[in-house]
Amino acid sequence: MPIDIKFLHEGAGILYLCHGTVTGKDFIEANKQILAFNEHLKLVRYGLIDETALDDIHMSESEMLTITAQDKKIASLVPPGAVVAVIAKGDFAFGPAHIWQSFIEHTGWETMTFRTRWQAESWIKEKVKANCGIDLIF
Repeated sequence: MPIDIKFLHEGAGILYLCHGTVTGKDFIEANKQILAFNEHLKLVRYGLIDETALDDIHMSESEMLTITAQDKKIASLVPPGAVVAVIAKGDFAFGPAHIWQSFIEHTGWETMTFRTRWQAESWIKEKVKANCGIDLIF
């Protein structure tokens, strides 16, 4: 699968590591895997979607709506104050990331899209410290 999922910081973070060509169906399957960790989601304080190794992304509007519905379900299971950073190096990934952000505005997540991983990690550290009082080291 072109999306590898990893839990970071003893479960406080979820990393979606994307590579190659990713489709909307790939994100839907990744979200299904996350939703299977129902009880574990109570620990999550941040998400990091790393798209720096993407070659291309293909997603239909209906797939985006399905992903949005899944994300709303995930948001209902994680504690308030969770943040999500997207790293979208290429313009082909940056556009869909911004569209996704507009779709999930009502989840309560604070989201931001970055061009580099260090910017995303710095923002996550700042926000998780402010929102949850947790110091993270990447």
